[in-house]
Amino acid sequence: MKILIVDDDVVVRESLNVIFSSHEAFEIIGLAENGKIAVKMAKQLNPDLILMDISMPEMTGIEATHTIKRDLPKIKIVMLTTFMDYKNILQSLTAGADGYLLKSDPYDKQVETIKMVIEGHAVISQKALQQLSDRKTLTLLTSRENDVLELIANGLTNKEIANTLFMSEGTIRNIISIILEKLMLRDRTQLAIYYWQKHAS
Repeated sequence: MKILIVDDDVVVRESLNVIFSSHEAFEIIGLAENGKIAVKMAKQLNPDLILMDISMPEMTGIEATHTIKRDLPKIKIVMLTTFMDYKNILQSLTAGADGYLLKSDPYDKQVETIKMVIEGHAVISQKALQQLSDRKTLTLLTSRENDVLELIANGLTNKEIANTLFMSEGTIRNIISIILEKLMLRDRTQLAIYYWQKHAS
């Protein structure tokens, strides 16, 4: 598994390099000090996964994630940061991040998350997920919106949800749009991830 590490702190960058290089499944193919360099190196090296810091000069990790996912969507990106606030989590997910880890998460948890992301799963640190859970309480989804969210998480189509709840497909589409706006998520996949991670916590 080829990994590119992106962090503006040289000590952190080198430490991550040493730590993850010791794992037999990982090959560190590059180190970048900001998002701008990360975009360039991603195009040159085509890593399987990028560990991306958020707060960096010239181009932030969120901006770099958006650019890389637009141009090289097959590359997996996991945010590895100290930030666990709602705004950064949702902006990262909206930019296309496949995972969100905190630097304070245990090493084995970080390794597990990287492996899960490579396998196609989207994973958010439990500490960061709590921020989303707290925000959900504030958004106060209605009972009907929660019903629709649960059915989406269980893989039902709009038509199937409409039949289950005895509503029109147009109404279901409107409700989904409202849920996405309230939770500041991008699509049905993120809604499903959000639902199951919330209920697993």
